[in-house]
Amino acid sequence: MFVNFGMYKIPFAIFLFLSTLFCQYELRELSARDEIVRRDLHNILKEAHLPLHAIDFIRFKSDSNFAKINCLSENILIEIYAEESEWSSVFYLALQKLGFLFPHPRIQISPETINSEVFCGEIYYWKPALKYRGFHFHTQHPNEWVHAFMLGKNQIAMGTIRWLARNQQNIFDFHLLRGVKEKQLYKDLQEPFEYAKEMGIHAGVSFGVASQQQNNWKIVSILGTFFDSISRRMIQKHLTELLESIDLSFISVEAGTSEFTSVNYERSLDWLNQISEITESYKVQMMTKVHVSSNQNHEEYGNYNFLPQYANSNVGVLPHTVFAYGFEDESAPMYGNDNFSHIKDFIIQENGKRMNWYYPETSYYISMDIDIPLLHLEYLRVRSQDMKFLYTNGIEGQLNFTTGQELGYWIIDWTVALLANSEYNFDPLIALKMINENPDIWKEHLDFHNNYMHHKQLVQIVTFSNVGDELFPSHKIHSRNLLKELSKSEERTQFEIDKLEDAIKSIPSTDGIVNHELKNLLNITYFRFYHALHTRKALMGQKDENLKKAKTFRLQAQELMDVIVENNNRYPEAMIFEKQKNPTAYQYGYGETARSLHYWLREEEMIRRNKYHPFFMNTYDIFDIVF
Repeated sequence: MFVNFGMYKIPFAIFLFLSTLFCQYELRELSARDEIVRRDLHNILKEAHLPLHAIDFIRFKSDSNFAKINCLSENILIEIYAEESEWSSVFYLALQKLGFLFPHPRIQISPETINSEVFCGEIYYWKPALKYRGFHFHTQHPNEWVHAFMLGKNQIAMGTIRWLARNQQNIFDFHLLRGVKEKQLYKDLQEPFEYAKEMGIHAGVSFGVASQQQNNWKIVSILGTFFDSISRRMIQKHLTELLESIDLSFISVEAGTSEFTSVNYERSLDWLNQISEITESYKVQMMTKVHVSSNQNHEEYGNYNFLPQYANSNVGVLPHTVFAYGFEDESAPMYGNDNFSHIKDFIIQENGKRMNWYYPETSYYISMDIDIPLLHLEYLRVRSQDMKFLYTNGIEGQLNFTTGQELGYWIIDWTVALLANSEYNFDPLIALKMINENPDIWKEHLDFHNNYMHHKQLVQIVTFSNVGDELFPSHKIHSRNLLKELSKSEERTQFEIDKLEDAIKSIPSTDGIVNHELKNLLNITYFRFYHALHTRKALMGQKDENLKKAKTFRLQAQELMDVIVENNNRYPEAMIFEKQKNPTAYQYGYGETARSLHYWLREEEMIRRNKYHPFFMNTYDIFDIVF
């Protein structure tokens, strides 16, 4: 069988292959409104203490995407030539070139003056590395976005959306949670979602089909997971109500009852197809998460997480990696995996077959990074490497999972946003260079983190176990020696002491780092190396003396934390550093344990009292998390 293709005839099998290869899956058409962007420009100029007429823009439709800077008598006119969907990104790129930077939703860096002689006639091309680029704001963790999108703090929501637009991002979503009144939630979301649309940004929501984990909002009850007819009715009812209540471009769902527990495979596949059919009728794209858990396998279908490969082509996928590891790292000892090469293979396999966005992380929040706090510079390396891989292999999108942007993690999220511009050649230091940090100094720190935290796996030692690791030590979230295990093994303990002493000799100096917040956080990170060393020495002998030394380093870190909380608490209304009531499974902000250095103290007290059970000084409500 042949197919006519112009003046040529080609075999149908080849035609089908080529049509799959070049198949494009797209979100609905969306373009920023001129008056909304111009209003934002006026706000930017006002913040910079510049005249509102200092900069203006005019735009023209074009297949190319570039901006030309024209100098008039009293102002700069930015001529924008762009596709409809990309013109606002071209505009904000031009502002960036003029010296306006937006590293955080509540930080603007502005030029004191604009030297027109420098910029007159300059042309700046916008060459995005990805068609779709943005962030998943993980509101299952108690962050600023819980308050922004779930508790009606619209100022935070609107500022976040502006930050996305100003950094050329065009997609975002967040988790819906149980315990929030749906009618009020839908009402509260109308303004920020409409604003996102007016800024040219696709808004979505994330939820479970049947997921119980961490207060996930879901559309199928526990009973429904056992019956096809009940679950289909529930999906039809609850999903239709959602789609008629919120103006969405896409949704992202997970089929299992948690990221570690599956539902009947064929029933799950039926759910994915039913959801995609319903969302398609509303012109909404459906995505499903592909987790890295390794304990769910089926004789016919294989890994439960890869089940979407058997679904209809309108079921999009979000292949996920966790923590500061990428899918090209040889070692990523998490969730029972050696590495994430299977995720890399899956994302390549599904490319061109369906909507396909990479779903990595830049902050993790289970006693691994932001809540300790440790500033993991490995995120900068791995996100730049993975972005280059996506670009090289023609992957269309990335939805970056972030827990929060305080405690220095804004530099990582901002770097991820900037890396979407292929002009920056996937430079992991691009954001630091833009804020006039010395790249040579930071390269020393990146190299140290890569060598010791990653290759020599100090990350296992200086991060902390969580209640899940301690309850189920045979399936630890991250491979590590638990303190309980170390207390019974001098050999293991001495091995960790030797690794820490070797690393401490090579810790780079933080002298020369300009940004005080980042400098303090790096110093806290390095204090933790010394703290971990002395807690482990306390297991070997001279307990009181070594615990006293560990406490000394904790108190030095505490002094720096106090400065950070005093000077860099940008969301006081979101109570990041406080205990609080919120709809997540954690009744405190993600910075609360960091503020008190809770995990550091817990480690000391476990050794002092010889108590290593999971619920000793535990901050988690395990029943709230699971049920």
